[in-house]
Amino acid sequence: MLLLLFKNLLHHYGLLIGLLLTGLSSQGQNINRQMVNQYLKQLASSSNDTNRINALIELGKFHVLKYGEVKLDLDSARGFLNQAIALSTTLHLPAKRHAAETMLVVAHMELRDTTTGNLLFNELINDCKRTNDKSGQANALARFGACSVFTTKNFPVVEVCYAQAASLYHALGNYESEIFILREIAAFHTNQGKLDLGNDEFINVLNRYKAIQYPKLHYTYSWLSYINRLKGNYGKALSYSFQSLECMNRTQDTLLAATFYGDVAQIYWELGKQEQAISWYKKSLQKWRQEKQADLPMYNVASIIARDMTARHKALEAINLLNTLVREIPPINKVQKGCIAQSLANCYKALHQSALAERYYLEAIDWYEKSHQNTEMSQKVQAEVGQFYLEQQDLKKAGFFLEKALAFFPQKHALPTVKDIHYMLFKVDSAQGNYLSAIRHFRLHKALNDSLFNETKAKQIAQLEIQYETKENKHNISLLRKESNLQATELSQARTIRNTILICSLLLLCLLGLSYNRYRIKQQSNQLLETKQREINQKNQTLETLLSDQQQLLTEKEWMLKEIHHRVKNNLQIITSLLHSQGVFLTDQAAQSAIRESQNRVHAMALIHQKLYQSDRLTAIPMAGYVTEIVDYLIQSFDREDTVRKQISLAPVDLDVTLAVPLGLIINEIVTNSLKHAFPSNQSGLIRVDLIKLDIQTYQLTVSDNGVGLLADIHPNRSQTLGMSLIWGLSKQLGGRLQINHIDGVQISLTFTEEKIVKEMVGKD
Repeated sequence: MLLLLFKNLLHHYGLLIGLLLTGLSSQGQNINRQMVNQYLKQLASSSNDTNRINALIELGKFHVLKYGEVKLDLDSARGFLNQAIALSTTLHLPAKRHAAETMLVVAHMELRDTTTGNLLFNELINDCKRTNDKSGQANALARFGACSVFTTKNFPVVEVCYAQAASLYHALGNYESEIFILREIAAFHTNQGKLDLGNDEFINVLNRYKAIQYPKLHYTYSWLSYINRLKGNYGKALSYSFQSLECMNRTQDTLLAATFYGDVAQIYWELGKQEQAISWYKKSLQKWRQEKQADLPMYNVASIIARDMTARHKALEAINLLNTLVREIPPINKVQKGCIAQSLANCYKALHQSALAERYYLEAIDWYEKSHQNTEMSQKVQAEVGQFYLEQQDLKKAGFFLEKALAFFPQKHALPTVKDIHYMLFKVDSAQGNYLSAIRHFRLHKALNDSLFNETKAKQIAQLEIQYETKENKHNISLLRKESNLQATELSQARTIRNTILICSLLLLCLLGLSYNRYRIKQQSNQLLETKQREINQKNQTLETLLSDQQQLLTEKEWMLKEIHHRVKNNLQIITSLLHSQGVFLTDQAAQSAIRESQNRVHAMALIHQKLYQSDRLTAIPMAGYVTEIVDYLIQSFDREDTVRKQISLAPVDLDVTLAVPLGLIINEIVTNSLKHAFPSNQSGLIRVDLIKLDIQTYQLTVSDNGVGLLADIHPNRSQTLGMSLIWGLSKQLGGRLQINHIDGVQISLTFTEEKIVKEMVGKD
């Protein structure tokens, strides 16, 4: 299976960029230097057959997918691939030719020769269709989509290519490759900052992989760990990282062991457990340096180790480590150079050499901006520069860089970093006398800090560590058993030797005595090992029982909450049915209208509980889907699908249920009024619903129509109708500001904040 078509350029200091475009399951994993030497030997002795074509394609792939976009490597790749294309054409093997042409397209795209790349790609797709090579067509689409992420950045093309590739794999029955494309789509959404969507898609990928018994799940676990770390869910992040390591060891697929070690290290680092973090980072750096390639994750891991050395007053040793690494494996692109400059800046700041520190910090920012990559390190260097200027008492520059750090995507969802940025902005605003802003930043810092590091999460992390260590102990016990069996074999051999010596000669009696003594010593050792093994088994069984009981309680609680929401939704639907039944027997139009409006209000509330029990999140509602379903339901309820259009533009936000319920009812009342009064005599019209985010806590909801507007004698501020009373009452409940305009129709705007939720979070902790 291909390792990674598309992963974040850094994947939180993680995966090799050279592995981002590796082959599909039919072509195997990316090859290492040892395999390259084998293919070169094969070329020297092979004849013109399929084995030679395979070797040429693999060698071309190796040079295309090497880290960085070095022209010399890409020219070598084109040489191998053109030979493979020529030989495939001679032997009339279109599938092999398509495989080589696909990698040739990638080479041209990486050389930024996009005109040639696009032309070759279109010719390749047409030839695949002509020869009915659907597998080759799917592979080409997948690779071209991945290329577009980093070269043209044409994201609509990326989505189309992935969708078509997945459809082709499904039609071919190649479900493993289809699921992999779904994994790349999940990675694509994650790197766009859609962390909740990416998490749900990776969970679906994981379940589908398990359904087909696909063994190498560690890459998917690594992504889930990354997402949960960015969101501050350290318990889940650590659990997924440990599962990733276990799966890697079980499958013996250690190609990206350094990445998985780094996953665990980064989590411990952000938790403040530096001793554990540095231990894992050192393991990761050792693995990276063994590859002897200029990989960005290697420099990032080295920078964190240097940061730890600096904190222990070993800044000069840290500088020596970085300089040695640069001489040993020179950086080859802008992001790598930015990482090195950022690390040196931290070292010189610790040495109180401010001028040098400032120079390297600004150099790092310049390298990152030239790379045009919005990465986690790009955000952190802005925060570090802001902290540097704060310590230098240059408050204006400090505030400028700290505010820039909050704007990064998707890393602005990295709650641990955002938490620290808010605390530094609190200091900046306090020093400048901006006390209201300072208080706001401090409250956000406190809420995030308490959310990330509460007692419950600390216990979960401790339990995960115990669980992982327990499994490691079992593995060690297994090794001891093997050693015990080996010792038993040796004892058997000792008996044979002893009997032979007795028969052959009494002169070897002394040697027999020594052998027997050795046998007794080993017996005692075996008994001690068995005793220790029994003790360890008892302790492990106790720990497993405790962990199982706690997990069962957590699961039961979650299902109980979901069941409550399910039953509330069912009860509200029963109320809707009763209202409908009552309306059947009414002849008065006003009464029937009141019954229908009551049904719509109950539906808006029932929809909240339906979404809560169908989701893994039991307190927050994705507003986009919720509002769209309310408006669609109302238009259908009034039978106005043919005359009234909707236009909905909503910020991708999830709101607490305490905000979502009154907002849903407000939207229900406004849209109902528009459908009843704005378009008389079945006139055509438009209803717009907009939800925008004004700042980190403030939102503005606007519902408008282009209908006939309000009558001259109607004053909405003094209206005593039930609908307007509900709108004003719910707006007051939200602490919002309501405005009603009636120019070119009716426009109702509500401005509100999430401040209430932040207070509740702080109050709980």
